[in-house]
Order: sequence, then C-alpha cells, then structure tokens
Amino acid sequence: MLEWRVMRRELTSFDWLVRVPIGFLWMIVIAIVAVPVLIYMTLLYYVVQGVSRLSGRRRAPRAERADREERVA
Repeated sequence: MLEWRVMRRELTSFDWLVRVPIGFLWMIVIAIVAVPVLIYMTLLYYVVQGVSRLSGRRRAPRAERADREERVA
C-alpha cells in the first residue's frame, strides 16, 4: 500500500516578508497583462465574425460537406 504523507514546513520570516509579497505582486502583474489580452481576443473574434459575414462566405457544417467520410462500424 502507498502511504500518504503530508509534508508541511512552517513559513519562516523570510517567506512571510519576501516570498509572499513577491507572489502577490506577480499575481497582480499576470492579471494586468491578462485583462488586455482578453479584451483584444474578444474584439478580434467579433471583427473576424463581422468580416466573414460581409464577405458572404460561410463554412459549411460538418454534415453538409462534400468530402464527408461515412462511418463503417
């Protein structure tokens, strides 16, 4: 049988004073970078949808494609 061990160590004052604040700052930096990327990708999606509607070409659903493969089994 596998024996599960919970390995814990107490946080030192260095951890509390240095590593924890750096971790929170890094999390804030990631959030600041992520929000503009989310906005950009959303706008890009809607721009592509609008351009595809203006061009008049639409992708056919899988069931209507001419090169559809039939399932045998």
